[in-house]
Amino acid sequence: MALTENAQWDLLLRGAVGGVLLFHAANLMGRGPRAAARTALWIFTLSLVAYLFCQRTTLLVEVPRPLVWGVLALCTSSTAWLWLAARGLFDDGFRWDWPLLAAGAGMVALGLAANAPRLEALLAGSVDPGPGTLTAVHAVAMVAFTAAAVWEVLRGWRDDLVEPRRVARRWVALGIGLYAAIALAVELAVRDRPVGLLLPALHVAGIGAVALALAVLVARRSLDAVLGGPPVVADADRVAEMPTTVAPEPQAAPDESPALKRLRQAMAEQHAYRREGLTVASLAADLGMGEAALRTLINQQLGYRNFNDFLHHHRLQEAAARLAAEDLPVLTIALDCGYGSIGPFNRAFRQRFGMTPTEYRAGMRLAQPRAPG
Repeated sequence: MALTENAQWDLLLRGAVGGVLLFHAANLMGRGPRAAARTALWIFTLSLVAYLFCQRTTLLVEVPRPLVWGVLALCTSSTAWLWLAARGLFDDGFRWDWPLLAAGAGMVALGLAANAPRLEALLAGSVDPGPGTLTAVHAVAMVAFTAAAVWEVLRGWRDDLVEPRRVARRWVALGIGLYAAIALAVELAVRDRPVGLLLPALHVAGIGAVALALAVLVARRSLDAVLGGPPVVADADRVAEMPTTVAPEPQAAPDESPALKRLRQAMAEQHAYRREGLTVASLAADLGMGEAALRTLINQQLGYRNFNDFLHHHRLQEAAARLAAEDLPVLTIALDCGYGSIGPFNRAFRQRFGMTPTEYRAGMRLAQPRAPG
């Protein structure tokens, strides 16, 4: 009787946590900015719901067979969706493309291949074949995707200018990543060993605690604020979108704050962006202000969500003007503008203008009127 009561409490706990997660899933389905990021977070949330009930494989016996395979596919690929959710949340340029879709689909296929024989044996009431080679490969893939998710949280931390999202990095996303890593290590260590109901229940409670923390964060700041929202940047503060023109540096408005005037001066007159490896901390020290104040200034006054985007704006503005007017090698111009090598410069230039620096220079030369002969 005691065991039955414990089992009932375990199911109740899983149902309660699943309900909180479904609340998040429903919230993510609403309209809002960054649909690709919302989709990644939505799939990850559903994978967690599937994981809650995939742990209790005896529950799957009563579930229709197609739903069983759907639950198993989501459950065994949850770490891949964790990685994609982290990318979607913290990368403003996140878009679904074939490599990302292939990574998710590959993890689904690997998870099914590694676990389907054992689940089929359970459903048929036959002998469990036990773990095989694919089981070990799947375990390695889960560890790799979890590590990649933690890396996604950490790698852009210093350059993130959106304060609600920085809070999400610090307390929620990093917590999810580290908890997932610890939980995965424990799960792999006790795999195929009897562990009773206490350890799985603690694991479910941990997932529930993270889900509740997310619910509180969303309630206090709104999901749009956590996602960062669409960029709001005045046209004058951006390089012109047409690849054959370059916008001049905007003039300071009479009512601008002294801090914003100092920032514009540092960029336009002192060319602080030319310094390779310039960080928020070093620029803030040059301006005599705190890092948090500088982040708020660039984000709320100029509309940038990432410090690297802010630097790319100024670097590419100068580079484009010099490519059109000078005959110096592209590499020389890239280095002068603050890029450490030609690769990052070419990628940033193509992303902004849709063409290589060499193509841009050729187009500008053709567009210039020829002197009469």
